[in-house]
Amino acid sequence: MDCILRYSYESIKGFVYNRGVWGFEISSDEVLGKAESILKDIPLCDRCLGRMFARLGFGFSNRDRGLAIKRILVMLFYEAILRGDTSRLEEFKSIAPNIGSEALESYRRLFNSTFEAPQCFICRGLIDKFIDDVSFRGLKLLMHYGVRRFLVGVRVDKNILEAEENLVLKYNLKYSESIKREIKREIGKSIQAKSSLTVDFINPEAVLIVEFPSSNIELTIASIIVKGRYWKTGRLISQAYWPTIGGPKYYSIEEALHSITKLMGAESIVIHAAGREDVDARMLGSGRPLILEVKAPRNRNVDFRVLEESVRSNSNGLIEISLEDYTRRELIRVYKEESKIKTKVYKTLILVEDTIGDNDIKLLEETFKNSTILQKTPLRVLHRRKEATRKRKVHEIKCKAVTRNLIECLIKTSGGLYIKELVTGDQGRTKPSITEILNKNAKCIELDVVSVEAP
Repeated sequence: MDCILRYSYESIKGFVYNRGVWGFEISSDEVLGKAESILKDIPLCDRCLGRMFARLGFGFSNRDRGLAIKRILVMLFYEAILRGDTSRLEEFKSIAPNIGSEALESYRRLFNSTFEAPQCFICRGLIDKFIDDVSFRGLKLLMHYGVRRFLVGVRVDKNILEAEENLVLKYNLKYSESIKREIKREIGKSIQAKSSLTVDFINPEAVLIVEFPSSNIELTIASIIVKGRYWKTGRLISQAYWPTIGGPKYYSIEEALHSITKLMGAESIVIHAAGREDVDARMLGSGRPLILEVKAPRNRNVDFRVLEESVRSNSNGLIEISLEDYTRRELIRVYKEESKIKTKVYKTLILVEDTIGDNDIKLLEETFKNSTILQKTPLRVLHRRKEATRKRKVHEIKCKAVTRNLIECLIKTSGGLYIKELVTGDQGRTKPSITEILNKNAKCIELDVVSVEAP
């Protein structure tokens, strides 16, 4: 800012007094007059003074603004004193300590003395060191966790906020910004300047929370959310961990995914799948769409193929996953909602009480072609789901005889239909059913899911 001193007093005065940043006039009272009144009242550092006029001009910091205002004030005081204005001499003697180092040399020449500048009324002289220190420590923390995109959040002591707010109100400082906003911006800029990290307001990988003036730092790591599919090639495997007093009731997909938790140094992992199959059913074919939410990972950059192989190895090949791409949290709700209506294809092995012939198979295929099923909540899940009657769609059934009383059927349905009850009838709670149409008791002895339409 030394260039300011090379301009004449009149050119500086004319610029500050008469030119507005957006083309309208700004009076001397709006900037220099208010700045002088403030500094006669309280001491402010360069940043805190500049922040009171933060929305005047672009391309320089609040520290630059405050420094420029202080230098011009000193020049204006000095010009008045040179003209013999003794009142301005006394005013300068009073205000100089609150201006600080920019007034020190002029003060020494005028009064053959020095002064000790008091602490800034708002930040207590801490803000510059705070920004430098927290930026350095924050960058180290972000890099430790492999974060590439970040956001800064700020907490400021309430007494500081109140002091600033009262000052803004007292002097009607309509071009000011808050100390929280400045700290947030300056730390973000500093970290970006020293690294390849970028501030991301939309989808940050982590939020760096800083506290002023304590310099405490917290890092909130955003979950990594990945979409993909899973396959379950064994039976008696649950989707979620199923605890009992004696330990887990069944091996689970959630347990198999613990290998991902370890590789990524995460706190936990949550499965958001497009529906779920029964414990005794396999998930084959195209696999079931899922979203994995990896919470607070320390290692964000593990190759998907490494994660997939770890699950396969950890489960002895019983569970496989394919990770496709990173996605947004909003898709979780879409998966949950649309799984209720998306098409699914099941392969069932059905044991019939009596002999079944070609005419029986033809009857099944014709009856269930684009049929509507009325299904009450199955008895086996009534303890955890409310009683209701739901309309579901069977698009198509294709069956073939395996033995005289054993058939294999491919059943294409809308989401939400209980297949075992479609076979048995569930004591008349599912209509029509295979048992009802054949007039012979039927039971599903094996069930595989072979296709699940992605949301």
